[in-house]
Amino acid sequence: MRGLFLLLTFFFQAASYASDSLTVLKIIPMHSRFMTTDELGNVYVVRDDNSLVRFDENGDSSAFFRSIQNGEIASVDATNPMNIVVYYPAYSRVVILDRQLAQKIDLDLRRLNIANTSVVAASADGNLWVYDQFNARLRKIDQQLNEVVQSNDVRIETNAVPTPSFMIERDWKVFLCDTVRGIFTFDRYANYVNTLAVYGVKHLQVFGSQLIYRNADSLVSWDRSKVHWNVLQIPRKGRIINAALIRNTLYVLYEDALILYRFKQH
Repeated sequence: MRGLFLLLTFFFQAASYASDSLTVLKIIPMHSRFMTTDELGNVYVVRDDNSLVRFDENGDSSAFFRSIQNGEIASVDATNPMNIVVYYPAYSRVVILDRQLAQKIDLDLRRLNIANTSVVAASADGNLWVYDQFNARLRKIDQQLNEVVQSNDVRIETNAVPTPSFMIERDWKVFLCDTVRGIFTFDRYANYVNTLAVYGVKHLQVFGSQLIYRNADSLVSWDRSKVHWNVLQIPRKGRIINAALIRNTLYVLYEDALILYRFKQH
């Protein structure tokens, strides 16, 4: 992780010429609506036909999953490549897949009276984070639907009503992203910590003190410890759905293709 942090720091410090330092590794034509990555360099794409496809760091397809039972996939959390969390909001169902994208567990959040949540995320301890929109509480549950911890009413804690678009846990901190109100942060026990004045975030990567997210046609890195910003220009090939940076590869999902870029060696 330390090496990855230093590598990302270098790339963003070189932002003034980094776009010219990219070379196309692979172009994969497709129409998709969601993309995320894991720390092994795999990229997960939800295509328009509701299938989930995994590609390795060279752009080769390595696994496939599709189910027509639960409606459309809204999000995939591949924080742990051995336990991939797939969320279907139409039926409030969470499906957990193994490393081969085979289904292991199917959870119905309605059994917890959670019928209105937009975000679900994996926890490092093997549990799940769920934001209960109706009660404005962050809840951690286990794979048997037992509640582990629960936050206080976030509306009272923050004097705001979060409407999150994305959630992720890193280093025992939970980041709840609201595009309008900023990023609400919580500790491992679901205690509210603070709200970061970072807006418009629909997908977030966290590496140490760096928060990385897309803003239009750029990747932005904000170092929380130094209160410092850097920007990496994304090559313009059409409408961008998402982008992520892992190791020396930039993954960009456009409206009609997934493109893998590698940084040139100098």
